[in-house]
Amino acid sequence: MKKKLLMIVMAMVLCFALAACGGGGDKEKDDGIDPNATVTKEQYDKLGDSKWYEMSPEEMEQFLGVKYVEDEESTKDWGDGYLVVDFPGPDDDSRVHVLFKDKEGDGNMTATSMSPTGQLIGD
Repeated sequence: MKKKLLMIVMAMVLCFALAACGGGGDKEKDDGIDPNATVTKEQYDKLGDSKWYEMSPEEMEQFLGVKYVEDEESTKDWGDGYLVVDFPGPDDDSRVHVLFKDKEGDGNMTATSMSPTGQLIGD
């Protein structure tokens, strides 16, 4: 009887231990984008030829293969319903600066303006 009780208690402890270790919701989603990737002139030109104004921040990340960095100060200045991000370019003076707006008020952001700096300004 003691063995059965001990086995049940051990099984319960094991179940709770496994449940406690699972599902860490704080981890970043693996989207396959190299966190050190930067926008090239060719990628920026291709973006300019696309329907970039219909893209969300995440869709633009996937299109470029580059993670965005929120411009927190500009986002704060623009206020609710806006997000300002930079996609880093090939050097410290280069980036693609994009303003996103929640046009419908449903939380779905789309690009409203985009401007390059540095080496991304083209011929």
